[in-house]
Amino acid sequence: MTIPHHLDTDVIIIGGGTAGLQAALTLGRMRFDVVVVDSGEPANAPAHAIGGLLGAHETSPLELLARGREQLGELPSVRILDGEAARVNGERQVVLDDGAAYSARAVVLATGCVYAVPQVPGIAELWGTHVIHCPFCHGWEARDSRIGLLSAGPEHAGHIVPLIRRLSSDIELFDEIAAVRSRDGALHAVVLPDGAEVERDVLFVAAPPAPRDESFADLALERTDAGLIAVDEFGRTSVDGIYAAGDLVTAAPAVAQAIGTGQRAAVGVTRDLAVE
Repeated sequence: MTIPHHLDTDVIIIGGGTAGLQAALTLGRMRFDVVVVDSGEPANAPAHAIGGLLGAHETSPLELLARGREQLGELPSVRILDGEAARVNGERQVVLDDGAAYSARAVVLATGCVYAVPQVPGIAELWGTHVIHCPFCHGWEARDSRIGLLSAGPEHAGHIVPLIRRLSSDIELFDEIAAVRSRDGALHAVVLPDGAEVERDVLFVAAPPAPRDESFADLALERTDAGLIAVDEFGRTSVDGIYAAGDLVTAAPAVAQAIGTGQRAAVGVTRDLAVE
């Protein structure tokens, strides 16, 4: 089906991850016309479960998003479009990658981030399961196992080591590795530069998140020192009518925070548009 061009709606949400869907759920329940643009590539897709999420810690990220979409299907004023936003301007106009153009009263940016996973042979296949970066998200599942930490430097090690020591007494610190080896889909050993192998069950690594902001890089958005989008208590950015949520605004990405910031932005949109 060809999507008409130059459509108007109340709110456009760029990104259909946890933050975007939560914002859409809240806004749809307040009977706003909402369009969610989603590329279907959440950064946490490889994870087998969302560790530490109240009431859903065994639920996978993709399962949670599928349930969220089902909920949104009950709201007649919410539409989800599979695609990407190519450009967002300060006049709250959004052009999609297929050429469709939307104008909205408010835009919520919820595109999330991408993780800079170390480019070490074998890591990509185990990322999100046996190679992880967050003790709060996956640490419980790694308890009492043989844990390795690929250090990104003294600051990283000084931050992570005390945390993972609460999980296991068997910890090996690596400054450099050549590869990781798997067996039956699980981590088996860390390969050192000299070829020696150290058996480990889990490997923690540094994987700093970078915002997915290509479509709105030209917007004059105020940023924090860490490069996050600066928002107020209701998700408002420094550009009128533009709101942000999720990993774009939180220093420690987590599904729980994405839900909270998505809700917060939706409340901000509702408060502002209701006054209009």
